[in-house]
Amino acid sequence: MLCPHCGAYISQDDVVCPGCGAATACIQPDEGVRAIRQGRRGRETMNAMASATVPKHAASRGASRAPVHDVRGEETSGIPVYDADSGLVRDDDSTASYDRFHSFREDQQTHQQKALPNPKNKYRTYSVKQHMINWTHMAIGAACVFVLLVIGGYFYLTRTTGGQRIMARLGKDATAEALWQVGEEEMDKGQIDKAITDFELAREKNGDDDVNVDGLLLLGNAYEAAGRTEDAEALYTELYTNIVPTRSEPYNNVIRIMLAQSRRPEAAALMQLAYEKTGLSTFRQQRTELLPSSPTTELVAGIYNVNKYLDLASPEGYDVYYIFNDDEAVLPDAGTLYTEPIYLDEGVFKLRAVAVNEDLVSDELSATYKVIMPSPQTPTSSLAPKTYQTRQRIWLHPGDDNKNDTDITIYYTIDGSTPDADSPVYTGEPFWLPGGRVTLRAIAVNGYGKMSNMLEILYKITGVKSPLSAYSTSDNIANLTLNSTTLASFQDTYGTANTVEEVTFEGASDTCQKHVYDWGYAIFAPKKTDYVLVDLYFTSSRFSGPRSTGIGSTEDGIVSVFRDMGQVESPSGNRGLYANDENVGKIYKQEDGSKIIRYRAETADSHMWQLDYNMSTGGVCTSIHWTFEY
Repeated sequence: MLCPHCGAYISQDDVVCPGCGAATACIQPDEGVRAIRQGRRGRETMNAMASATVPKHAASRGASRAPVHDVRGEETSGIPVYDADSGLVRDDDSTASYDRFHSFREDQQTHQQKALPNPKNKYRTYSVKQHMINWTHMAIGAACVFVLLVIGGYFYLTRTTGGQRIMARLGKDATAEALWQVGEEEMDKGQIDKAITDFELAREKNGDDDVNVDGLLLLGNAYEAAGRTEDAEALYTELYTNIVPTRSEPYNNVIRIMLAQSRRPEAAALMQLAYEKTGLSTFRQQRTELLPSSPTTELVAGIYNVNKYLDLASPEGYDVYYIFNDDEAVLPDAGTLYTEPIYLDEGVFKLRAVAVNEDLVSDELSATYKVIMPSPQTPTSSLAPKTYQTRQRIWLHPGDDNKNDTDITIYYTIDGSTPDADSPVYTGEPFWLPGGRVTLRAIAVNGYGKMSNMLEILYKITGVKSPLSAYSTSDNIANLTLNSTTLASFQDTYGTANTVEEVTFEGASDTCQKHVYDWGYAIFAPKKTDYVLVDLYFTSSRFSGPRSTGIGSTEDGIVSVFRDMGQVESPSGNRGLYANDENVGKIYKQEDGSKIIRYRAETADSHMWQLDYNMSTGGVCTSIHWTFEY
């Protein structure tokens, strides 16, 4: 039968069509006239007729096949070959093709030729049923395919990473991730400006809650590539300041920019910050290589009991600036240039020093030195504290630990004052105590200037006349009273002044009047509704001092009428007469050899009266100054 698909002939033994490969089980065999037309019945008839003409002995003996001739009468090898491409049957050694239904043995062919009514018709043709194309169905199918393609394309562009990259390349709205990726591609291609645009848009889409640090680093690199160094530095600074302080890349980028711009001090400071924030030792090493080394010194920080010299040096030979006891000062600006060893006296010295190389400043050298000199022991007295009936003299001695110390000085007083450097120095010779109650005070000072605790002993000498009383506010001059005598009453006695001047007086809140006379002057300060005497100075015997003293009195004549404890002069030539709270009597030696005998007394309302006898170099009083202290 014939294959309804391709028209090829299919034998009964074929499983599939030799032409198109269709299964023969699905093909219904044709019956009747169609089968005859297709050659099925005809071939069976021709095969039967051909078998009747074959000699039986040839078949039984296995004789050789007789030569086979094709329909054109040409002899072939006798082995028919089917050509699937052309649908014809040919001999295996012949190039001639012929109808697959006409390949027979020679005797069969001859018999068939006789049986066929039209032997001249060598090829048989068959009609094939044609099917019409439904163009409507085709259009609907094409439309469906188009719609599916559009939907698929939309979902690809909007839902996939690759599609979003395409949208970003086209300049359409895309995700931040796609914009970062496309921007990086553009950077690789050298399209820096376009890459910056995509990066900035991606950053805006990310917002503050979803920061892409690696993307921002790429944006900074793009800024640098475009020559926008300030924008790049600002972005890197924002990264290490507010976003990722532990990432090293922003620090490295800014340090690189600073070094390229010769901003070495700033770069060094940032290296220190980067080391503190990231913990990477590379930043510390980088900073060490950039900055000068810190200054050095051979004097180890610590406590010393002797004076020391401090030397400073820079390992590279740079200038060294230092400062003591100032933690707020900025070095090197507020420091002192080191030129020679520094002498450390007693005290505490907190050293800060730096080495300077042009605009680079090293790390600080910090050290604290405490120079604490040993203090001497409290001196001792040869006289035990008690009451004595006769005049006594005293020896003073250093403490037991300082007996062999030749650099010990003992200062003492018997006038009631506290010993200091302006007090008498004990020379090793004994001194006498006056009568009455006497307080001995003494201190020892060593060569380092260290002072001992104070020795204080009270003695009572009853068998000797006691000193006179001290100067007091009852000791006035010419019945005048400071801060009380009015201007009117003063003028009633001493007349009007030659001139009157407005002056300021220490302690007075208002302007005072200075009335100048031939004998001196008097100053009056406003008090309530009148002016009162606050200062009197005279050089004439017109006035007499208290206790019959006055102009022309000698030093002994003045001192003898007031309290004198008999204390000797100090090394400066000053001599303490007595000291009792604020009531003091003391002689001060001036540079020209003259002296001032000064007495001070406290008033009932806690003010002070001061009386000065100005003595000439010959020991005679030349003027008296009496003043009120507010």
